[in-house]
Amino acid sequence: MILGYVDTDDRVYDLGFATLRMRIRIEPAEAGGSQVVFSQAGGEGAVAYRVAAEEDVTLAVGMDHGGDLVPLLRPVEGRLVRHEKGVLFIASPSSRDEGEPSFFLVKVRAMPSAVKFFFEDRGGTELVSIPVDEVLRMETVADRVRVSVSAANIALPKEKLSYAVDVAPASKAADLLHGHP
Repeated sequence: MILGYVDTDDRVYDLGFATLRMRIRIEPAEAGGSQVVFSQAGGEGAVAYRVAAEEDVTLAVGMDHGGDLVPLLRPVEGRLVRHEKGVLFIASPSSRDEGEPSFFLVKVRAMPSAVKFFFEDRGGTELVSIPVDEVLRMETVADRVRVSVSAANIALPKEKLSYAVDVAPASKAADLLHGHP
């Protein structure tokens, strides 16, 4: 799972604004429709997956800490795209708080001018990418679909972290997510 940011040049950054040296973009597919393309920042080694469905939704992420859910990404509007190998969410909030421009609840370790440049001048935004093989289960809870995810811990690669990704409204999210292989 990737939790982080994407800029207008499709470069991906982790939560601490460190570059992941990769790009993610959605582009037209040769056979028609759209595709999600994952590539190295240098442009070599790209892999593309056909887009199966997409919806405008609100997404939030929490980390499961011993049964308690610790909020990590405040609910934010954006586009959820289901592709052959997972789902990709790119945030597009209607407005941002100037004092806290990121919807992630982490301390952004960058100069305030750099954060302003990223969000305001460069149009950067939050990104969540979930490979289908990291999804543990999906369930509809009230007005949302909760996706339980198990992802590798970057600091301790042999340990897994558990996340709960809430997608609302359930009326839009259910078909898109539950229809995933």
